[in-house]
Amino acid sequence: MENKQNKTKLVVIIVVLIITNMITFAVATTSNVLLGNKMIITVDSNETAAGIKKLLVLKEQIASEYYQDVNNTTLIDGAIKGMFESLGDPYSTYYTSEEFSKYMEMATGSYEGIGVVVAEDEQGYTYVIAPQKGTPADDAGIKTGDKIIKVDGEDVSTIGADAVVAKVKGPADSMVNITIARGEEIIEMELVRKTIEAVTVRSRVIGDKGYIQISEFTDKTADDFETQINELMAQNITGLVIDLRSNPGGGVKEAVEIADRILGQTVVVYTVDKKGNKTDYTSDGEEQLSLPMVALVDGGTASSAEILAGALQDTGAAQLVGTKTFGKGIVQEVISLTDGGGFKVTNSEYFTPNGNNIHEKGLEPNIVIEATDFMMNNIFTDEEDVQLQKALEVLGVTN
Repeated sequence: MENKQNKTKLVVIIVVLIITNMITFAVATTSNVLLGNKMIITVDSNETAAGIKKLLVLKEQIASEYYQDVNNTTLIDGAIKGMFESLGDPYSTYYTSEEFSKYMEMATGSYEGIGVVVAEDEQGYTYVIAPQKGTPADDAGIKTGDKIIKVDGEDVSTIGADAVVAKVKGPADSMVNITIARGEEIIEMELVRKTIEAVTVRSRVIGDKGYIQISEFTDKTADDFETQINELMAQNITGLVIDLRSNPGGGVKEAVEIADRILGQTVVVYTVDKKGNKTDYTSDGEEQLSLPMVALVDGGTASSAEILAGALQDTGAAQLVGTKTFGKGIVQEVISLTDGGGFKVTNSEYFTPNGNNIHEKGLEPNIVIEATDFMMNNIFTDEEDVQLQKALEVLGVTN
């Protein structure tokens, strides 16, 4: 890496057509000056200067030589997307204004689609982290690990998770045909899209024990958890099962706020960036749940759900029952741009209170118990849920 003192600041005068996205991106991220149709950009190396020049020369070559008319904005968006894709990180992504609007809809918990959370593997295949409870995807039997290979008959095997999501989403009450690969099996499904108002927290009393399920973390999850845990406590429960199975995660803030309601004063999670800067996320200890607890986890428990599960396990507040979690131990920052677009970039790793980085490793449960084949392929009752029954057994012994 070049020594900062030896870096030469270069001023590159680039003659370009004034393209909205290019200007927006440059204005938002660099120190520059516009002179008519010329842009003066300060960069930090000859290599960067040469790269910018090459990009623009090639853009002009495409516009001149390609056999069909091309759209300048589309070309620039494609170049920016390629820059993010070159990181080899499926969680770092550039969004156009339309894509960013849809992404933010997901974050608030309301959108139109089938209700499935996906990620992208190293080969570019889009696979299911978890279907959201009570959605068309869940009702159709889509499962964690399923690969989406076709949408409405079009091969989408390796076009990337964001592109697949864009094709799967659509107006409520419209039809979409999904083809998935489950191991060697190919399954075709016809689903009716719905307006997904994600109900992320559900609770009930089982005997004298409370049961609360968190299906994902959206902007409303912590508030809904607070309401429902208070309702459970009012019924004099003697223990609590927190079900985080098939929870793909979401906002770190929401997970920390829920931990703050449950735990005493402690570090919930901490992050470390590439410069070694450490940030602690703590519970203030003003509220604490003085009950024996068990958290249910599985391979679909990911990201923020693992933050909560890791804090419960490391602090001794709860035992984990189920199977090893997904293993997403990196944190993304979401940034909007002035043209309505935005990007998501991995900016740090997170660690559990005991200093464990679980990325691509997952959390190991205190008590390992696999879901039965019947549970994997059928709607099941509490009595048929062997993992829940084990959790209740643990609470009975603890109590």
